[in-house]
Amino acid sequence: MTNTTADLGWLLAGLAALLVLASAIGYGLRLRLGPDRQSSVVDNLNARIAAWWVMVALMGLALLFGRTGVVVLFALCSFAALREFVTLMRTRRGDHHALVAIFFVVLPVQYILVWLDWYGLYS
Repeated sequence: MTNTTADLGWLLAGLAALLVLASAIGYGLRLRLGPDRQSSVVDNLNARIAAWWVMVALMGLALLFGRTGVVVLFALCSFAALREFVTLMRTRRGDHHALVAIFFVVLPVQYILVWLDWYGLYS
């Protein structure tokens, strides 16, 4: 059996190496265009690489805090995804109480059960 901490360290180091390579390629493409020319494709690529840097940094930070950090990270991601979903669907005034219950009761309780490893109840 391997050491999980060492494996996660190698994984994060590999991702960082790939992101350094991708950042160098993006920077090289921007330099190749020159200062007077802009390309939406290259700008989009560099924005996506920057977003990946943020995602890998947040996941690494969550992994440093162990199980609690990962559960909190995924709870925040779930909250943001649910909020985005609700903004896209039609809601009425009568849905307000149900939405409050989903956001501030059901979702936190579900992740507390995940953190407690009470699989039978949260599944």
